[in-house]
Amino acid sequence: MEKEYHILSLSGGKDSTALAFFMKENMPEIFEKLELVFYDTGCDLPETYDYLNKIEIFLNKKIIRVKPEKSFDHLFYTSFLIPAPHRRYCTFELKVKPSWKYIYQKIEKEGNGIFNFYIGIRADEFWRKGISPKTETGKKLIKPQYPFIENQINKSDVEKILLNNGIFYPEYYKWRARNGCYFCFYQKPIDWINLYEKHPELYQKAMYYEETGRKSNGEIFRWCSFGTLREMIINENIEKIKEKAKNTKKTKETTYNLLNSI
Repeated sequence: MEKEYHILSLSGGKDSTALAFFMKENMPEIFEKLELVFYDTGCDLPETYDYLNKIEIFLNKKIIRVKPEKSFDHLFYTSFLIPAPHRRYCTFELKVKPSWKYIYQKIEKEGNGIFNFYIGIRADEFWRKGISPKTETGKKLIKPQYPFIENQINKSDVEKILLNNGIFYPEYYKWRARNGCYFCFYQKPIDWINLYEKHPELYQKAMYYEETGRKSNGEIFRWCSFGTLREMIINENIEKIKEKAKNTKKTKETTYNLLNSI
């Protein structure tokens, strides 16, 4: 019988964390063999690393932390290119490549087999793209598993899992909409302002990258469509961004209440 590996990639976000707790309770035989792996870009928020330490304690299971061969700084100073939606080299170099290296190291040490990758995509977001191996080798090696989709687990269920296990959400969700690197280009303007206020040293680093990076198509690169990071922290702009975020939140809450009253 072919050897099977079981890996859950933890991001430090709510869904992958809830999946680990779900598997411990509902898939104990697999959980016993399950490896929790965090691909450490070195660019995550301090709250993410704190949450990972908390997960280890609550699950009583060590998280394997895999680092890339080349740091983000090394990659940046080699090309002076800033990651962007059309060149997401950060994801490939800091997460995808280390993931494949980890797989091949496992094969070298423990032998060939099938790698079951457990992915925390929920039933209410089943259309999202998970792991899709492109090569024939990848297709033979990797078998994506979606326990939340198979068990009809949605966002509210994820919240219950985290609450019932007492671990709750990561602290950054109090001020940031998404998990990931502190300079993620998918952040909203308000997330950048919150980063500036919560972690000014990280905001300064992101601003340095933005101002040092090469121009793209003759235009200065900007992390955010609102403006450069230096422009965003002018008091007048901070007020504008906060006011817009406040109004957007009110609109969403009103819509939510209306829908729930029907």
